[in-house]
Amino acid sequence: MEYANKSNLRGCLTDLTNNWEQKLYSLYKIIAGLNNLHREGLIHCNLHDGNILCNQYGNVCISDYLGSYQFAKYLLKKNNIYGVIPFVAPEVLRGKPCTPASDIYSFSIIMWEFTSGIPPFNDRAHDIQLASSICKGERPEIIENIPQCYIDLMKKCWNEDPSKRPSASEILDTIK
Repeated sequence: MEYANKSNLRGCLTDLTNNWEQKLYSLYKIIAGLNNLHREGLIHCNLHDGNILCNQYGNVCISDYLGSYQFAKYLLKKNNIYGVIPFVAPEVLRGKPCTPASDIYSFSIIMWEFTSGIPPFNDRAHDIQLASSICKGERPEIIENIPQCYIDLMKKCWNEDPSKRPSASEILDTIK
């Protein structure tokens, strides 16, 4: 087990935003971890920048998945929404259960955060109005000077229709 002695992703973004090779390596590690969860039949249900940990060597890993999974199972039975609103898939905001595709939506928002260096929708309240806007198709504004292939993958991952989002395995193959 690695020791993540630096911070969570939110705290490490300044180190990552200047180097595309490091960004892609970090995204690869995140999606590889998510792919491992999905292969085991698990869903994270709460993937966001605070649950991605970094160490001094630039390695990243997903945290809080077992707790999120167990807690999400409990909440889903109660029809509650749990998570950091900008990272929650629109279908989950509408009351549908978490799926691997909803984890992929969360991954797309992490991809966006890698391009901006700031948390998504950090200029507004994370409230019912934001949730409603996300459900109506609002996504963070695409940052300029980003490679088109990166933008295309990010948009596929945040597609409104969960069935049109790529799987973690497909993303892993794309990033390789």
